[in-house]
Amino acid sequence: MDDSTKELTSAALRLPPADRAKIAEALLVSLEAEDITWEAAWLVEAARRSRAADGDPSRVRPASEMFSAVRERFPAEDDTTR
Repeated sequence: MDDSTKELTSAALRLPPADRAKIAEALLVSLEAEDITWEAAWLVEAARRSRAADGDPSRVRPASEMFSAVRERFPAEDDTTR
């Protein structure tokens, strides 16, 4: 990594999380033309969801609540917690 890239990276890391997510998404999307991997696609999706949550925090639910809702809707045959 050259010095200007190091400086740019350092400056980006000092930004608020939402701004870093936007930059990360833009960089990942720019790689799409270079055969983006599924992991990179998920990072883009995670960044999009993070921005959506920042825009409407009332829609954010704890993971434990979400997992409970999924387990209730789709119970496993061998689920001993029910």
